Amino acid sequence: MRDKDLEKIFKLINQMEKKRILKNYAIGGAVATIYYTEPFFTQDIDIFFIPSNVKKLIILTQFYDFLLKKGGKVYKEYILINKIPVQFIPASKDLEKEAIENSVKVKFKNIEIKILKAEYLIAIFLDVFRPKDREKIIKLIEQSKIDKKVLFDILKRYNLYEKFNEFIEKYYGK
Repeated sequence: MRDKDLEKIFKLINQMEKKRILKNYAIGGAVATIYYTEPFFTQDIDIFFIPSNVKKLIILTQFYDFLLKKGGKVYKEYILINKIPVQFIPASKDLEKEAIENSVKVKFKNIEIKILKAEYLIAIFLDVFRPKDREKIIKLIEQSKIDKKVLFDILKRYNLYEKFNEFIEKYYGK
């Protein structure tokens, strides 16, 4: 992914928040993991978001209208922005909503963006638990500074503590 393309994507996301198309957002997945670890290959950007005006049904007409007018194209579950697949993931679980609310602000080329904290990334990856999520958990444990107290609190509140301990035992024998 080229910096120029990422800049465009991050500017669009910030515009969406400013226009209240997104109530709040944070970058998750591999791109957020890379912020805390050594770079590795990823094809897409995951944007966790809290939609505006949510009742029981999330209506994304305004959301898609904005992105398509800005040159985005729909491709499978993604919106292609400068040919980069961007997946917008509505926060449907309390863990995801809390993770967004507690995201950290960072700068990318003078653009302020929000990313999920490493502790929340671990919890979300543990909850989803696909093979690629397990790999990211290992990267985060081994390459980033994790606040264990914060992590354990999150894991206990979302009933993931036992699963985390099983993961540690399986991969680290502890």
